[in-house]
Order: sequence, then C-alpha cells, then structure tokens
Amino acid sequence: MKRIVPIFLTLCLLAGCAASPEQAPPPDEQTVLEAYSAAAEVYDWFDLHTLPTGIEAIQLDSNVYYPVEYDSITTMADLETRVRACFSPKISDALLSDGSYREIDGKLCCAGGARGQNIFLLDKTLSARQVDEGHWTVTITFWADFVDQPIQADGHPHTVATVGYSQRTLDYEKTDEGWRFTSFCPSDDLDLDAGTVCTIDYYQDFEVTGAYWDYSDWQLVCYLIYADGAYAEAPGDLLYQRFLERPEDILAALALLDGAPYRQKGPPMNIDAVVAMPGYSAAWRSFDEQMEFLNILDLCQPKTEAEQAVLDKIRAAYEKGTESIQESNDTGSPCT
Repeated sequence: MKRIVPIFLTLCLLAGCAASPEQAPPPDEQTVLEAYSAAAEVYDWFDLHTLPTGIEAIQLDSNVYYPVEYDSITTMADLETRVRACFSPKISDALLSDGSYREIDGKLCCAGGARGQNIFLLDKTLSARQVDEGHWTVTITFWADFVDQPIQADGHPHTVATVGYSQRTLDYEKTDEGWRFTSFCPSDDLDLDAGTVCTIDYYQDFEVTGAYWDYSDWQLVCYLIYADGAYAEAPGDLLYQRFLERPEDILAALALLDGAPYRQKGPPMNIDAVVAMPGYSAAWRSFDEQMEFLNILDLCQPKTEAEQAVLDKIRAAYEKGTESIQESNDTGSPCT
C-alpha cells in the first residue's frame, strides 16, 4: 500500500481532486508514467484478477460473492471514484458495468476468480510522449519469452522459443474532469501474432529447412537469444555478414535487444554475447577482413545513443578478441 498511495495522490492531482482541470499543472513524463501504473492496477481488478477478498462466501441471485478487503475501498462508491479518476467515462462505464462487483449490505463484494497472466509475457517497458498541451501517449512494449522442448520427428526433444515484442499506444488526455486515459489495454496484452514476435524452432529452422537464412534482421537477432553450440555458429556468421553489408540496420536490431529485459533472466542466455557478436566474429578473420570490419566501424553512423552504445560494445569485443588470440598465440609459440 505504501507504493500505491503516492501514485494515487499524483493521479488525484491530475484528475482534479485538489484543483479544477484548468488549474491543475500539466503533467511531465514521470507523472504520466505513474498515472499509467495507477490506472493499470485498477484495470487489472476487472480484467486480470479481483481486489483482495475475504473467504466468507455470500450467495445472492444465484451468484457467489466475497467481501473485498482493501484499504480505502469498502463501498461501490469508493471503487467508482477510483475508476473514474483514471479513465474516461466510456472506459469507466464499461468496467463498472461488467458485474464483477456489487455492494451487499453496505459492503463492497466481488465475484471470485482470476484468469491468470499471459504465460508468454516476460515483462513490459514503457515510454511516454507529449503530443500537445492536452494529450500524451504511453507506448507499452510487451516482451515475449516462452521456451518449450517438444518431441519432434527425429524422436528427440528440441528447443522451441517464442521471443520478441509487440506494442500498444494509449491516449492520456485532458478532459473536463481532468487528465484521463481515453484508451487502455490489459497489463499483459502481448500480441503473439505481431510480426515482431518470433517463434523459433531451432531443429526445424536450422537442421531441417535452413529457414534462418531468410530471417529478417530482427528474427535473426531473436534466434540468437537461445541459440548455442552449432546452432549459433552459422547464424552468428550470417549476422556478421549482414553487419558488413548494412551496419546501421543491424545496429538498430541489436540496440533493441540490448535494451530488452531478457538480460534480467541470466543463463542460459547471454545477451551481451549476442549484442557484441559481430566484434567477436571479426577477431577471427583474416587481416584483410579485419581491416574491412574496422573501416565499417569507423564509417558507421548510429542514429541513437543506444545504437552508439552497441557499436562501442562491438568494437570492445573485437579488441578483446584480438588481444586474447594474440596472447594465446604468444603462449603457444616455441621459445627461441
């Protein structure tokens, strides 16, 4: 509750609890993101799971309800106030009319149940952008991560991974009642059909069909997240060749991965190794190939700070790789 209260107080100020909409100060990026967090919590009470309840069942009109046990929300009026402080009337009306909650003998109650979060969702990242004085947008990036090992035609289990991301953009607008979300979505609204979500069947795509050759740049990067051993060698070389041909495109794809929440998972994935892979690969090339690679590094023009950070990691990986190879050669050479 300690985390919720400050966010809700911020939301109240934006919604006009302490001032009229005309007097309320315009939000900044951090305030908008905090407003999203508060609104997502409320939306989840209707879409993902109910408010916390007691165990005493109350049967009414052939339905079973349970008393809500949540500080500051004890009646239907309390719940409605919280909902309408977050959302436009259209969204608020839809939520409040879904039948999940009702007041019984002066006490807020709800029907039990929860649908369970999307098992393919790893995490989500947020960004906010001001459109004009009365309109912000919040872009939510939902990151996919699900790994299975089904038995395939050869009689053995092989890794099948779903990775990548989808996005939704929500509207946060100044209304007569104050700042409200005029569009919204569930907290786990990952779109598995999005072109940026990839399902990688390592056995089929590498050994059987060789489909990885025709992957888009982002698909190839996604493939390398869970690739290891022989499954990583040729696709890693393909990434290197594409970097030589179109360095800015590969930088963009790798920068996207570099800022993703996959790194939080740790082994068996090594996101840093994937991001720096062109540099490691170049260290093992011939002298002429290394000179070509270094020339491309010097000419490459990153468009963002994130892409520049990836370029620096690629260069550092190359330098580390060549140094390691030289040390190995020096150690293994016969004394004269």
